[in-house]
Amino acid sequence: MVKVSDEIKESLKGTKIAYLSTASKDGTPNAVPIGALKFLDDETLLISDQFFSKTLKNLQENPKIALAWWGEKGGFQTKADITIHTDGEIFRQNVEEVRSIKESLHPKSAIVGKITGVYIVKSGPDAGKKIY
Repeated sequence: MVKVSDEIKESLKGTKIAYLSTASKDGTPNAVPIGALKFLDDETLLISDQFFSKTLKNLQENPKIALAWWGEKGGFQTKADITIHTDGEIFRQNVEEVRSIKESLHPKSAIVGKITGVYIVKSGPDAGKKIY
């Protein structure tokens, strides 16, 4: 798996919305804006699922994602292989954290992504370049 730099982690922290892309088994794409996500460590993303329907179905059929963001501290695209957690410690911690932010939210699952690649999204000659 790929380890990300502090710059990449900080850029995600400085972003309010990221865009999660998935594809069904037959390759039909889906992209959704998300706000409940974070890095668990240098190699792992956590995405909290409160509202996924097509996205969750896609993840069950094809456990790969692309996540892109742009904010005050720049932006990147990451690609990852995911696992879906609906119980256990990761899920429990996700529920506690999300509910502490907004009591009315009820996570259905915690999506854990092991990063497989990181790409530049800013304009210029390096746009789209794989950096990890």
